[in-house]
Amino acid sequence: MQFEGMNGEIGGPRWWARALSFAAVSGVLMGVIGPWGSYLNPIPLRLLDQLIMTICGTIVAGLLIPLHLRLGARLRLPTAFSLAVALAVTAVPIAALSALVSTLIWPWNVAHYHVSNWYFEALLLLSAFVVLWIVLETALSSWSGAPQPSSPQAAGVGAVVALQTEDNYVRVHRAQGSSLELMALHEAIAQYGQANGLRVHRGWWVSAAAVEGAERMGRNWRLRLVNGLSAPVARNRVVEVRARGWILEGAVGLIAPRLRLTR
Repeated sequence: MQFEGMNGEIGGPRWWARALSFAAVSGVLMGVIGPWGSYLNPIPLRLLDQLIMTICGTIVAGLLIPLHLRLGARLRLPTAFSLAVALAVTAVPIAALSALVSTLIWPWNVAHYHVSNWYFEALLLLSAFVVLWIVLETALSSWSGAPQPSSPQAAGVGAVVALQTEDNYVRVHRAQGSSLELMALHEAIAQYGQANGLRVHRGWWVSAAAVEGAERMGRNWRLRLVNGLSAPVARNRVVEVRARGWILEGAVGLIAPRLRLTR
């Protein structure tokens, strides 16, 4: 499954910067407007309440929703269904946080609230924010000219050079640039991998056409790739990598040019 898009990398620093900025602006606007009749309360309290909820809610949603989408992809569930389940589940901690914050700030204003009120209010706001966020990010991507991939090959420039795991994501390296995908490494290999590539490490897959040579650092080997990257080779993979002709012992192995004899 590919759920990156939206003009950035889900979970990356720039993505979080945009998401939290969006949350802060939304919190200020909601604090000034005063939703749900809270305009009768002082503006400082409204701003405090809304800023806490939008920022903390964004953090919770930014952590939980991608995990649900990834799980849904593994189970081969429709993306819309996975997103709906993610929203329903994520609304639970947000509702609990909303109840706690509002009770501390203005208990007189929420004394009549019930559990269902907190939950459905959180679910409604969370759904609205997610839809608005997707619309804004898509518009920003179109305005900035960022590519919106319609196929795995269109997700970046050039053939895939290597795949590298980064926490719950996979970095798809190409000759020009890289992108971050929300998927497991074996899923990325199935989607982007080529028949003549090789998983050289628990967290790395490399394309045979991308290997320029090998370097030895103590007892460890690393492969030099065409885009300047250096991919580690696990010790239990050295024999297989050597069989491909990517590792040559002695001085030749340290300065080996492009090796294409056994690819």
